[in-house]
Amino acid sequence: MSALVGELAGLSAAAAWAVGSTLFSRIGRDVSPLAMNLGKCLSAGALLAITYVLVRGTAVHAPAGALAWLAASALAGLTIGDTAYFSALVRLGVPRAILLLSTAPVFAALGAYAFLGEPLSTKAAAGIAITLAGIALTVSASSRGQKVAEDATSRARIALGIGFALVAGLGQAAGSLLSKRAMTAGLDPLFVSSGRLLFGGLSLVVTATATGRLAGVASDLRRNRNGLRVAGAGIVGSYAGIWLSQIALAETPSAGVATTLLATSPVLALPIAHVLGDEKIGLRSGLGAVVTVLGVALLST
Repeated sequence: MSALVGELAGLSAAAAWAVGSTLFSRIGRDVSPLAMNLGKCLSAGALLAITYVLVRGTAVHAPAGALAWLAASALAGLTIGDTAYFSALVRLGVPRAILLLSTAPVFAALGAYAFLGEPLSTKAAAGIAITLAGIALTVSASSRGQKVAEDATSRARIALGIGFALVAGLGQAAGSLLSKRAMTAGLDPLFVSSGRLLFGGLSLVVTATATGRLAGVASDLRRNRNGLRVAGAGIVGSYAGIWLSQIALAETPSAGVATTLLATSPVLALPIAHVLGDEKIGLRSGLGAVVTVLGVALLST
């Protein structure tokens, strides 16, 4: 029963990320990526912090070194990575952007090999190759019928979106490696999840203030109840997604199986986009998404 709960939680987390990305893609028509990221970090981070207190209690053992790794993880994965991801969403649409985010496990494996001395097996190398092949297959698919392509003024917009998505994948990978160091240094995983979001929100406030964009960000969130829309999407995509992923990793006997289930977001995003009329599912795009998930599965097991 425990394994089944973990597997259902893993699929539910992947679905939450797919739905959350869809919501943010639509909100991004009216709200800047910086404002969306800030609202998401603060709303989901605060809710996760409340959950941590209710589940774990108020006592926190947080060594200074671990907090430094946590702050670095938030800066890389949330301040930089998620802002780039939201920028990719509004340029590419959900299916392509979320699929390109699947480069994060590839970057993480290569980073762990290069900087942490973790071995890179033949199977992992094959997983990387298959993942990249699946992504390439989807990204190169015909854009016919995709609204994001119809609205684009030139191929430069698509190229910029791909660039943002790759930066997002790199940021997510760096954030994951740094958060792993924070947990190794003694921090609870749930504390890390909430702390990363709150640290990320704080760094976004500092960034917006330093660049003179804080007033514009605040205006974005106040207008037409955008703040509530962003908070709702953050609760679905970040709070629910993170909380369910924690359950999946804790309850599923195999971490590889849990990671594979969590990686199915690109496949789940395709029918969502199709039903909402945001994008038609082509055979090549669907095949590319499946191949990508298989590559991530091979890389994770």
